[in-house]
Amino acid sequence: MATGVCAMWLLALGNAMAASAPMARVDVAAPQPIRPGQQVSVDVTVLAPNFFMSAPVFPTLDVPGAIVTLPDARALNGTQTIDGVTFATISKTYAFVAGQDGDYALPQATIALTYAGNDGAPQQATVTLPATRIRVGAGGVPKVSSSGASNGGALLPVAALNVTQTLSPPAEHDVVQLRVGDTLVRTVATFATGTQAMLIQPPKSEPPRGVRVFAADPKLSDGVLPSSASSASSTAGGLRIDTFSYVFERKGTYTLPAITLDWTDPATGHASHSDAPPIRVVVAAGASAGDLAPGKGVISVPQDAESIGIVLAGVAGLGVLGLVIWRTLPRWRTLRHRYRERRSSAQVSAKTLHAEVMQACRSNDAAAAYRSAQHWSREFKGSGIAEWATSTGDVALIDAVSALESCLFARLSRSASATTADAPHWNGMPLANAFEKCADATPSGTARASATSALAPLNPF
Repeated sequence: MATGVCAMWLLALGNAMAASAPMARVDVAAPQPIRPGQQVSVDVTVLAPNFFMSAPVFPTLDVPGAIVTLPDARALNGTQTIDGVTFATISKTYAFVAGQDGDYALPQATIALTYAGNDGAPQQATVTLPATRIRVGAGGVPKVSSSGASNGGALLPVAALNVTQTLSPPAEHDVVQLRVGDTLVRTVATFATGTQAMLIQPPKSEPPRGVRVFAADPKLSDGVLPSSASSASSTAGGLRIDTFSYVFERKGTYTLPAITLDWTDPATGHASHSDAPPIRVVVAAGASAGDLAPGKGVISVPQDAESIGIVLAGVAGLGVLGLVIWRTLPRWRTLRHRYRERRSSAQVSAKTLHAEVMQACRSNDAAAAYRSAQHWSREFKGSGIAEWATSTGDVALIDAVSALESCLFARLSRSASATTADAPHWNGMPLANAFEKCADATPSGTARASATSALAPLNPF
């Protein structure tokens, strides 16, 4: 009898010790099966009796065919009572995304921890994640076109996808008013509820003929609350910001197409789309504004047959000149020496003008910066500052020059009596940084050909 009681007591003691041992739990926060591309939360919780004496290190979970990330968010601490035993808990949430149908097994990783024993002494332990499978395969989701009609294909499963856009300069009465050579900056912000920013598909912007577009690198942010959030209960998500700069080379009326992103609600399977609306732009011819006029000083090249003949005659004259120089080599050496002296002087002049531009920018003196930049560009690039900026293809430089021109001429274009003193405050650092980077750069590819070609467009209007 005594032996039986002792055995039962030992069994009860063992069960109590097992019940109070550290453990781990995994919870998938979505009904299964989930859809391909759908992001779901996987909560991993470590439980220890009494309290933790150090924070456990949560491992990386590698699942073939899926993306499992651990967002940079602090762990959640709490307590839980199981069978009369109080456990301290620490939880972290992983994000799981699979690209195709199938069953995915989470690795049974181990987590080391230190907790306080019943006597308060540190206790070392290791827990193993329980076997967990995630089933993916909700079938195809109809794809919705920009008009709302489904045409087959898989979409990004997301609870909500919001697209907004801002314009610089802004539209007035649903129309953006510009002049030839001006730049319109279109910023498109896409917010996906409960989804990482890297899963949001990149928006595409196809410009009409006569407009060039430059796309900046996107900015991605995770764990962002929607701009309309009114309480802490709002679901966070991913935010992708894309910036497009449109350069208008000819006058006329343009419509920049809408930007459409397709998505589907994983709960209902309903396909939908979100849009950044189209933009109507009216571009007028460039206007002179005195000494500060954009492009003043650029020499126009005549395009008739007589002018072409003059050019050919000039080429022949250069050939004769080369022959004369070859026959008068001693004199050529003297000319070469003088050329080097002049080149050295030109380099000094270039440095001086360069320094004047940088000084004006740092002083936020818009008028002085424009005069210096125009002088430098005409002397050393053969064109006005706006044409040279466009030829480099550098978005930052194009935007900075456009902002300078807008600051100086926005009021002038609306009132002939306006002066540069009426212009708004101008920050010269963007132009200083872009000018410093591009001053010694040589235009390449299409930009160089466009900047130096003597032939006018086939259809300039």
